[in-house]
Amino acid sequence: MKKILHVAETIKGGVATVIRTISAAPEDGRYELVYLVPLDQKKELHGIDPQQIRTFARSGRNVPSLLRFAWQLARVLLKEKPDVVHLHSTFSGVIGRCVCVLLRPWRKPKIVYCPHAFSFLMESSPIKQKVYAGIERVLQKVTDKIICVSQFELDKAAKFGIERQRMTLIYNGIDHKDEERKVVDPAPIHLLFVGRLDYQKGFDVLLKAYTEAQRSDLRLTVVGSAVNEDVVECPPLDGVEYLPWVTPTEVHALYRKADALIVPSRWEGFAMVPLEGMALGLPVIASDCTSLPELVTHGVSGYVFPAGDHQALAERLKKIQKPALSALGIEGRRIVRERFSAALMIRQTYDVYSAPSY
Repeated sequence: MKKILHVAETIKGGVATVIRTISAAPEDGRYELVYLVPLDQKKELHGIDPQQIRTFARSGRNVPSLLRFAWQLARVLLKEKPDVVHLHSTFSGVIGRCVCVLLRPWRKPKIVYCPHAFSFLMESSPIKQKVYAGIERVLQKVTDKIICVSQFELDKAAKFGIERQRMTLIYNGIDHKDEERKVVDPAPIHLLFVGRLDYQKGFDVLLKAYTEAQRSDLRLTVVGSAVNEDVVECPPLDGVEYLPWVTPTEVHALYRKADALIVPSRWEGFAMVPLEGMALGLPVIASDCTSLPELVTHGVSGYVFPAGDHQALAERLKKIQKPALSALGIEGRRIVRERFSAALMIRQTYDVYSAPSY
């Protein structure tokens, strides 16, 4: 039996969805799964046996929390003796690989790393991008396989010096939804945002665009909270409702009620939220950042606008109408069914686990 250890410094949002999805191991009894996640985010792994979840205390992205994460990872590696360590996101990837290197005299698991968007793809200065890329180039030498979740990410990583033979492309996937979207009244038009209220996700772009659109028949529901930033302003606006993180069942209900999903991100790995919405026939209005155009095709499954451009998004919101949105949603669901299935994602991920080490 092969033991897989999933490691994440934070899992709020899409990372938790990805981990839950690939936890559906092939039904041949050859895999045992263990997890290391923040204590206060343990509930994000609902449906997974709590006895398999190890935790550490995280109070934010600060030095004490990162040290506790590193210490607990070392303990779990020595105790659980995993065959494969699957590191999720940048901070887990950097700290996790350093810990694995330090423990190599005692444990030498296969290291699989999925950045869910490399740090050098973030909106930052050229100097910072070079530093981030330099760290990744060094650490790739101790990594057996790097999973990229979009072609954009893979090609960009190669330009920054990550060896193509160490990388593989595995699109995020989702289970198909056969249910039909319910018929809703002609007005108002319900918009939905689901995710972290952080700079990366473009929440500020959405609020500016919604205000500038000045349509009395628009309603906006915002679901989520800030994770990597201390304070994010949620100003009271007519027609805007703010909700905290809710359960998947509640999100599912919100998808079905909405007429369009807004994804105004400044950068992404490969976002799960638009996949979830499209699987239910919900059209997506997304920025053109990084990987999103690989999922959302303008005028086919939704609309695309320049990342960070709130005026362009406002112009789109001024024009949207329910009949056109409904048609886009139908096509989006077909695209998800054909190209982004959970079964394919799971099979490809476990093929990586089973392949010989680099």
